[in-house]
Amino acid sequence: MVTPSSSNLRRAVPIIAGLCAIYVLAHFYRVSTGVIAPDIMAETGIGPESMGALSSAFFFSFALFQIPVGILLDRFGPRQVVPALLVFAVAGAFVFAASDTVVGLTIGRAMMGMGTASILMGSLVVATRWFPPDRFAAIASFFVAMGTLGALLATTPLAAVSEAVGWRSAFFLMAGVTLLFGVAAFWVVRDAPPGHAYYARRPEGLRQVFKGLGDVMRNPQLKFIVAVNSVGYGAVLAITALWGGPYLAEVHGLGPVGRGNILLLMTLGQVLGHLTYGRLDRILDTRKGLIVFGVATSIALLLVVALVPDLSLGVVTTVFISFGFISGYTVIITTHGRAIFPEHLVGRGMTTNNTSVFLGAAIIQGATGAIIGSFMTESGETPEAAYRAMFGFLAALQIVALLIYRRARDVRPSDDVARQATD
Repeated sequence: MVTPSSSNLRRAVPIIAGLCAIYVLAHFYRVSTGVIAPDIMAETGIGPESMGALSSAFFFSFALFQIPVGILLDRFGPRQVVPALLVFAVAGAFVFAASDTVVGLTIGRAMMGMGTASILMGSLVVATRWFPPDRFAAIASFFVAMGTLGALLATTPLAAVSEAVGWRSAFFLMAGVTLLFGVAAFWVVRDAPPGHAYYARRPEGLRQVFKGLGDVMRNPQLKFIVAVNSVGYGAVLAITALWGGPYLAEVHGLGPVGRGNILLLMTLGQVLGHLTYGRLDRILDTRKGLIVFGVATSIALLLVVALVPDLSLGVVTTVFISFGFISGYTVIITTHGRAIFPEHLVGRGMTTNNTSVFLGAAIIQGATGAIIGSFMTESGETPEAAYRAMFGFLAALQIVALLIYRRARDVRPSDDVARQATD
């Protein structure tokens, strides 16, 4: 196994920077409906159920494309796959911005999901080849933290642009930026450092591709990772990407910029949380312990909003920011999921795990839309009880996931170092 040299690590800097820039755009598309959901609903006349389905189209598309993405990444490499798929994101942004119907908006969201489906996993595949394995959590947390800055663009900045020129103009602009970044990535990104075993590999035939996928599915630890993976990030997205804006508008009477500010602070909490967990991974030398702590604390925070009526805006803001910070544990789930697979299955292994993340997010978005819609009054208003039921539902999902995940085997950073020494 080639150990990354200091020269290679220096060469990796512009590659990582380029991939981070693209991931910023992916995060924007992912959560952009959170702030503008009330505007879309008012403009098109759709209800909560349709809004939930529309938003979840991104995540269904993203999830369903993960396993094909894993095969493509292992076969062709991130340098070719990531820019090629971004073309669909560009087209999706145009369709979304130009559509006046629920069908058109849904198709646009689905295309954006497919077009961004390879970015994070492709970036992490690159990271596994340019950096030592015990640094993977730190690199992954940096990727996710920087990508989460894209979610910041989808809070107050998007709200301000929407008020000034409309949300459609914002998406036309992002489509052009995405195209430019995709071209730049093709020129900058390299799949592995010189001399890496990746370049000496024999491309797999179709039979080997599916055998490898079968090996991934048969991994006995996969079900534990999937259980917690499928609800952790989905709960965050249910707030930042969909219902946080309507909740703050209907229960606390905030306008676009006001609710955007609170979601921005929550997203900043996520950024700090990702960076913090990435460091704690090596300091505490445990992944399972960090994940259990993160899930348990997330449950407690969700139950506060679910069980206590008439919370003040200050308390809600504090809970949202704290929830954003604690949710940084989700990057450790990715690290734990990476650690259970060998190098030749890394693409398929991580994308299979990621399928559970976004399939779970899609289901959660649709389910929460149905929950909130069931409380809607004849006058079209949504009472606080609807949102409290939604927060309680998210807490219940995480309780079940934690009970399953507690049976997982911890794979510590020190275990990665020992395994590298024997390779």
